[in-house]
Amino acid sequence: MLCFLVSLVGLYACSTIHQFYVRATTIVNGNVNETLPVVLIHGYLSDANVWKKWEDLLKKDHIPVFSISFNQSDDKCGSAAEHAEELSSLISNVKDQTNQNKVNIVGHSKGGLDARVYLANNTQDVENLIMIGTPNAGSLLAENNDICAPAVYDLKPGAADTKVKENPNVKYYTIAGDWNPARGNCDLSLFSPMQLEGYNKLSKPNDGMVSLSSVESLKYSSSLGHSQSCHSNLLGEFEYNLAKDVLEGHN
Repeated sequence: MLCFLVSLVGLYACSTIHQFYVRATTIVNGNVNETLPVVLIHGYLSDANVWKKWEDLLKKDHIPVFSISFNQSDDKCGSAAEHAEELSSLISNVKDQTNQNKVNIVGHSKGGLDARVYLANNTQDVENLIMIGTPNAGSLLAENNDICAPAVYDLKPGAADTKVKENPNVKYYTIAGDWNPARGNCDLSLFSPMQLEGYNKLSKPNDGMVSLSSVESLKYSSSLGHSQSCHSNLLGEFEYNLAKDVLEGHN
């Protein structure tokens, strides 16, 4: 079961970053970019470095991007409630820097749950939430585990954060993994056996860590599509292109 805890969102090198980190400019060719800024929220046992590919793609498309870390609570193992509370000030800072009243949020895995808890306060400063591989109904692989608590408790089926109410001011979207180990699509070869274990234990289809049915369990969310990659490999160009229309305001 330790394999689940190590690879739920992938294991990446750590680095120190600011509370929020701007990778893209809000000024394009001398003109203010009116595209809503994108706030990227990493998942359990992870950090903001997982978003490097997306940061590059968003910058290329002239979309302001903020990959955040949680400094007032445990970044990798903090609870969804703690992270949601800190999101209030983080998003406020993003709005101030970009002169926008709203943002778009993209959350990977537990990052989507953090955002859902924040949105449950009926905030009106988020236009869209895109959840990638988020266990919206929990993951059976998180049961009977205490590693990286309290974050792991938020991933259990029936956890309070999986049951928060919908925010009527926001459009909710999902991207889910429909992975088959025989096809590959899991670059972290060191952790492939770990996700293979999850693949065999979970109901299919799944991404090796979260079942597709859990990701798409919210009746009020819309699917942007499915990826053939494993859970830790869901943040590539394919998944970005699934989300691009929403992030560019074409939804």
